[in-house]
Amino acid sequence: MPGTRTASGPPRGVRTPQQARSRRTRERILQSAVACFEQGGYDETTTAAIARRAGIGVGTLYGYFPDKRAILLELLDGTVRAIADHVVEGLAPARWREGDPRAHIRALIEAVFSARHFSPGIQRILWERYFKDAAFRGAVLRLEQRVREALERLLRSYDGAARLRSVDPHAAAFVVHTAVEWTASRLVLGDAAIATDAAVEAATEMVWRFLFDAEAPA
Repeated sequence: MPGTRTASGPPRGVRTPQQARSRRTRERILQSAVACFEQGGYDETTTAAIARRAGIGVGTLYGYFPDKRAILLELLDGTVRAIADHVVEGLAPARWREGDPRAHIRALIEAVFSARHFSPGIQRILWERYFKDAAFRGAVLRLEQRVREALERLLRSYDGAARLRSVDPHAAAFVVHTAVEWTASRLVLGDAAIATDAAVEAATEMVWRFLFDAEAPA
């Protein structure tokens, strides 16, 4: 991709931070990349611009990342994996044995929607690359699979007081995850004219009534 490396090119190896200064430099590169990507867009951003903003030489940047695509992949991992880890933790069956399942559903949906406000410019770029780059798409799909598997495990093992409807756990996990994720993505893409709180409540009610017999006594 034009503009992503110097004539000499990056070195063969990529440095793994071993010391505090290396970790700080790596973090500074990532933060500078976020600012550059959000300000000028991914395609127009060069590694030289990222290095300049980070206050380092291009050669130093190449010691950490071979190109801007690798930087964005790491940002993807840090952004999407953090969301997935939080949701998977919230879907642990032991957490659902006590308390109101509707409250659990709302808390998870609220967490997913709220996370979409973190670096929305980067998230929009990640969505764009999802449709253009198989590596991005594969990374996202692997993380989404973790969430769906966690939701399916919860549905198969659920033994709470509220009565779970007779649903196919595999299909239900796919439908619920897709509905919530796509709604959250529409919010971050900025083309959904609805307040986040209203969307959270509507999505909670939809998932609650789909998965549970809401009329049955607890």
